[in-house]
Order: sequence, then C-alpha cells, then structure tokens
Amino acid sequence: MRNLTVSKVALIASAMTFSTALMAGQFSDHVNELPKGPAITQSDVENAQKAWGDAVVAIGKAGDDAAAVAKKAAKTAYAFELGPIQFKPTLASEQPFRPDLEGTLSYFVSGNDKFAEDSGFALKPWSNVRFDNHTVNMQGNIAIAMGHYYFTGPDGSETKVEYTKGYVKTEDDRVLIFLQDSSLPYQR
Repeated sequence: MRNLTVSKVALIASAMTFSTALMAGQFSDHVNELPKGPAITQSDVENAQKAWGDAVVAIGKAGDDAAAVAKKAAKTAYAFELGPIQFKPTLASEQPFRPDLEGTLSYFVSGNDKFAEDSGFALKPWSNVRFDNHTVNMQGNIAIAMGHYYFTGPDGSETKVEYTKGYVKTEDDRVLIFLQDSSLPYQR
C-alpha cells in the first residue's frame, strides 16, 4: 500500500464503489427502499402482531368469504405497496418465497394452481394466535421482532412456530410487515 499514490487509491476506491452500485442495480427489482416515518414503538409492534393474529383467526371463521377476508387483511398488514416483500411462510417448501399478494393469499387460503403445495394455512381454523417476542429491535421507523408465535387449533392444542418479522411505520402511522420468515422448531 505504501507504493500506491493517493490518486491510485482513489481510483481503486472509485472502482469498488462503482462495482457495488452496479451489483445493487442488477438486483433492484428485489430491493426496496423503506419509506421514512415516525419512530416505531414496542406498542406499535405488539398492536400489529395482535391485528395479524386476529386476522388469521378471522380468515378461518369466514367460511365462503375467507378469500375476501384474507385479501383485505393482507393488504392491511403487509407492505405490498412498497414493492416485493420478503415472506417465507412456515409450511412452504416448493415455492418458499412469496414476495407478492398472489403468493401470500395462496398460502393463507389456497386455491391458486401456481402454488399447488398450499392447503390454506389460515383455514384450519385457528381459534387464537399469540406472540412471545424474544427480542424486538427498533431503529427509527423500522422494527425487527423475533420469537415464537403459538397457533391454537380447534381442539385447544397449540402449534409453536419460530418467526422473524420486520415492520415499517409509514408517514400515515400504519405499521406494515415487510419481512416474515416462519419455521417449525428444529426436531432431532
């Protein structure tokens, strides 16, 4: 490094920056810029979690209206309007990533031939969903929560699922999910 002049170092740094920008540009259809908004709070996250859990229960109780209830709930809970979201549902393996409304709805209520593995997770029906946050980290209007959620089935038994969810609080005070990764706990 001693033999490099300042101009050579600047040229190398410039090339590295250009190269990184080019790489990021190649993936721009998969990268979103989250909007600015007021600071998110623990209460905001917990309220969004309760609303999401209540929506899962409502979908299962909706009968013939399940698809309409799911669509309204998904548009209210997830940040689809900001571009592709990062959603990896618990019980999806053939198509594990669902960046849009179509894939998300199929997971919750099935009925889409593009996602043959889906059986309608929210149609169980679940009688309750409760969150047990391990951590919630907040930075400005962004929060990342990680922990377990428990889905209570018709017989009263609970299914424990591990999750990570990312939330963004928008200028108009909505709290939207932009990241969701769920999985069943590891079994030996």
